[in-house]
Amino acid sequence: MDLDEEERISPKTKLPELFKLVDKNQKKFIEILKEAVSIASISNCVAHREDVIKMLKFCTDELESLGAVVDVVDGNDESSKHLPPVLFANLFVKEEHKTICVYGNIDVPSPDKTENNEKHSPFALTEKGGRLYGCGISDNKAPLLCWLNALKLYKSSKMEIPVNVKFVIEATSKMHSASLKNAMRNKGEFFGNVEFICLTVDKKVEGPCLKYAYRGLCGFSLSVSCGEKRVHSGTYGGAFNQPLVDAVNVVGSLLDKRGKILVPQFMKDVREMTSEDEKRCEMELCTFATLKHQAGVTLSHKEIPSRVMMHKTRLPSLTVNGFHLRTVGADKDDCASIPNKIEAIFSVRLVPNQTVERTYQQFKNYIDNKWQQFQIANKHKLEMTIGFNPWLEDPESEHYKAAAAAIQTVYNRAPKYVSEGSTLPVVSIFGTFCPASSIIVIPISGYDDGNHSSADSISVSDYCQGIKVIIAYMCEIYELTFK
Repeated sequence: MDLDEEERISPKTKLPELFKLVDKNQKKFIEILKEAVSIASISNCVAHREDVIKMLKFCTDELESLGAVVDVVDGNDESSKHLPPVLFANLFVKEEHKTICVYGNIDVPSPDKTENNEKHSPFALTEKGGRLYGCGISDNKAPLLCWLNALKLYKSSKMEIPVNVKFVIEATSKMHSASLKNAMRNKGEFFGNVEFICLTVDKKVEGPCLKYAYRGLCGFSLSVSCGEKRVHSGTYGGAFNQPLVDAVNVVGSLLDKRGKILVPQFMKDVREMTSEDEKRCEMELCTFATLKHQAGVTLSHKEIPSRVMMHKTRLPSLTVNGFHLRTVGADKDDCASIPNKIEAIFSVRLVPNQTVERTYQQFKNYIDNKWQQFQIANKHKLEMTIGFNPWLEDPESEHYKAAAAAIQTVYNRAPKYVSEGSTLPVVSIFGTFCPASSIIVIPISGYDDGNHSSADSISVSDYCQGIKVIIAYMCEIYELTFK
């Protein structure tokens, strides 16, 4: 930049004024959130498809009022014909500004059928005890509106937005972001100048935090079949191998008694832990009593919190999810017949530098070899039903430092850095399609906001503080231009 540093006026000097505007416009922000919550954008229900389109139209109108150019892209591919579209928007300010791409989702889960919901619509926003209640409010309507409200404040106060902002808004986050993945295949040019990607999703962990890692996920289905019909155990029992027993034996051989995964070469790709990783893991620790309370189960690893945290966030794991009878007319209480078709469901959490492609091949080779080793006559087939690579960002990068500075400005405290053990499909998708961009997850919703439940809510404080964090974050990104 040729601009003299002494002549440059940082947009951060406007933060006190903008923060006062946030407080002053609190009622307006709640009203617009009320309008968004009233739209029952349930994406996995065909009856609410028009509501999904209506919510995307709501976002289109809001973005176009800010001056953004909006493109609504088909979210289907050859295998899917009924997915909703994806919204791409570009709010260009200045050529020399940094460009942030913001992700948001507007789909909500089907509301729980509770006595409370029968008396009061989950799509009617209510305010009680400093909290705002409504279906989909914490994931992700309120966090997305924080962005729109922040940009509106800049426009209404005639202040220049300090960055270029692009938006990607989808409606299939509850379906592993299927439409997003399809639409992004045809929008490579959209991300050409995007240096930073910001996801205001997920939830805080004991206060403001920045999330820099999520484990990946492979979902597997192992089908075992001995024929086309059930067999009577009294007539043929003992004369052939039972599919259920075969499935249990093979799936059981994937782990030893301590839960260690026995598939050859599987652990070879696991990224070696550094001293910095161990230090961050120690910083993320909570007491064992807290871990036990959160999980609601008896924990292993000798009840050592650091080991539990390491295993639940930074090491791979395998979960046996269930064995299902796929026999027509099967009765789980029938003790006279042998089911002829079984489906074993199991899943594997991945960590850097493992990939779904290599993991699938490793497990397929292992199970094929076990089939031969056990001399099983029954037919089997392994399928990968879900596949998302793990994601890891550098929490020491300039991007994360900028976000941390924004949180410090608003909350007067440093954020906690969190490596999650769960899987966030959308961050894996962005990591795959935008490898040159720095990605960050800045949760705005609170840990106890009850997302995906009848108590779905967000505190008024978190909603308004979220707007302030986004304003401060944009200002901090602007400052990176001069570093």
